Amino acid sequence: MRSSVFDIVYGTLEEKGHSDDWFHRVAEQDPSRVWNGQEKGFIRRASYGTIERAAASDRVIGHFSKTPAVRLKPVIRTILRMGIYELWYMDSVPASATCNEMVKLAKQKKFQGLTGFVNGLLRNVARADKEEVCREILKKCRRESERLAFIYSVPEELADLLIGAYGKKTAEKILASFQKENPVTIRVQTSNARTSQVQDNFIKAGIQAEPCPYVRHAFRLSGVERVEEIPGFAEGHFIIQDESSMLPVMVSGISPGDVVVDVCSSPGGKALHAADLLGGTGMVSARDVSEYKLQRIRENIQRLKAENIEIKLWDGRSADPEWEERADVVIADVPCSGIGVIGRKPEIRYTAVQNAPELKRLQRDILRGAVKALRPGGTLVYSTCTVNPAENEENARWIAEELSLRLVPLDGDLPEELRNKMTEQGMLQILPGIHEGNGFFVAKFIK
Repeated sequence: MRSSVFDIVYGTLEEKGHSDDWFHRVAEQDPSRVWNGQEKGFIRRASYGTIERAAASDRVIGHFSKTPAVRLKPVIRTILRMGIYELWYMDSVPASATCNEMVKLAKQKKFQGLTGFVNGLLRNVARADKEEVCREILKKCRRESERLAFIYSVPEELADLLIGAYGKKTAEKILASFQKENPVTIRVQTSNARTSQVQDNFIKAGIQAEPCPYVRHAFRLSGVERVEEIPGFAEGHFIIQDESSMLPVMVSGISPGDVVVDVCSSPGGKALHAADLLGGTGMVSARDVSEYKLQRIRENIQRLKAENIEIKLWDGRSADPEWEERADVVIADVPCSGIGVIGRKPEIRYTAVQNAPELKRLQRDILRGAVKALRPGGTLVYSTCTVNPAENEENARWIAEELSLRLVPLDGDLPEELRNKMTEQGMLQILPGIHEGNGFFVAKFIK
């Protein structure tokens, strides 16, 4: 099992992959080896936990070793991160077993010469008092951002960004939210099933279904192990979707008969939400940049049996001549730094800040292309799953100034608890740890 955990962690952190992709890739590597439920649970927790705590683990490595983590060989760095996570956060695993397994792993990876280093460091970690080690590390932190970076295991530049944007108290609440388990949330496809019927089916199956606070026909589920086995999943009664990502369509003002373009559509949640509001009328053009992304849209459309959605391979940075000024509503949920979804995708924390400037340029290129599909008087909904003001409020102002669109107040589309001075201006920022759901930004414009 440790070898599988190693592959997931190494592929994610050292090869800059995605944790979910690596988890499924490793699970499918050997068709003859099927993980049982206990093994799968261990591998998922150990791999995702190691990824989440890697930044803090590197500080621990530096505390016990003269060689900082950044100067270690990637294989050894990965093994030590795994070992520290098991020793500090997985009480059910005996410390001796962890140390022995990490030494075995070093040998398997052809680093026999460093097994003594691995064994010695991890046994020192196992013998030390965790709380005392943390206090000693925190004493050496000179800045608030450095302190928060260690406590919540993020790069210091991410802590700096959040403190600068939202202040110390809010920044800490956001960072703390990244370490909390996220519930499964679903949105009922009301064209396929009544919301009350779906909820009753959950209750009969022993699944707790709590209504989401901001969006109608949406629930948070507890007691779920395999989503595919939830009653109504195969029948297309609902789609797995975070509540925050339902907000762009909720505020869009889509009405029956409208023509909607969803520019960066994969995996199709917003396109299907729009189709549900259309009630079988009008149409949705769901598009994305690769066949892989289109296949994810296609699978959800087929399962939910939506007939008023077309799928199109299209790079959103280019205007579509066939769609010039045709759309009543354009939804531009663009690629972003993803800071708002770190709680679901732990590896994002390590690249979010450095990727943001390039992504901001991409966002504006997509918006230039997307706005050309919008008819005069039509609505553009711009959204991201980040809390970075440079990608959010700054882009909203840029849309108004450079693309000559007008921000529209959101208060009439939102529940009272989300209304504030920002929503009066046409923008909404959901902050994880402050609001429910993932971090998300939405702005609404009229052409």
